[in-house]
Amino acid sequence: MKKTAFIVSAVTAAMLITGCGEEAAIEKVEESTETSAEATSVEGSETEDVEVEEETAEASEVGTRSAPLQIGERVTLDYNDLFYGDVSLEIELLEVISGDEAAELVSQGNPFNDEPGENQEYVLAKFNVKANQVEEEPFDLNHAQFDAVSESGNTYDEFISVSGLEPDLGNELYTGAERTGYTYFLVDKDDQKPLAAFKRRTEAELWFELKPE
Repeated sequence: MKKTAFIVSAVTAAMLITGCGEEAAIEKVEESTETSAEATSVEGSETEDVEVEEETAEASEVGTRSAPLQIGERVTLDYNDLFYGDVSLEIELLEVISGDEAAELVSQGNPFNDEPGENQEYVLAKFNVKANQVEEEPFDLNHAQFDAVSESGNTYDEFISVSGLEPDLGNELYTGAERTGYTYFLVDKDDQKPLAAFKRRTEAELWFELKPE
């Protein structure tokens, strides 16, 4: 009996020891699983943060010279202006006309408008601009706020004045008003990727493609 009892006790002890070992192992697995889950959660959060930062960086690059806006892309522009205070504008490029068609529209607007030079052509860009906020009203929307810049990075600084275009973009806008019309540029015929810049060299600067592919 003692032997039997010893055997039983030994078996019982072995079972207890084995049981304790199993419990410890399970706890370690659970701890490992929890640690792994926490690590995965942290990694996931870091990945999400990186993705958000990348998306924010990409969004902030829209409308720059290296990533100009294209036809149909509408953006809201919020900035502080020396003359108008806090300003919020929505702006969208709707249409671009160049070559003979643009020259014909310029001539129809006023026969006394200058003809383009031998190696030049008119580019007409139709914009829609909405004034969501103008602290010091009205906002003077005019052609002088737009510049053309060549693919090579040279600004077209030749002064031109075109009258009679319909609809004309220039107008005074009060809060809530919007305007759709053409502004105009004179560029080289062989310039394949000229750009238009709105309020160039200011914090409100926006760039647009003038010859979409």
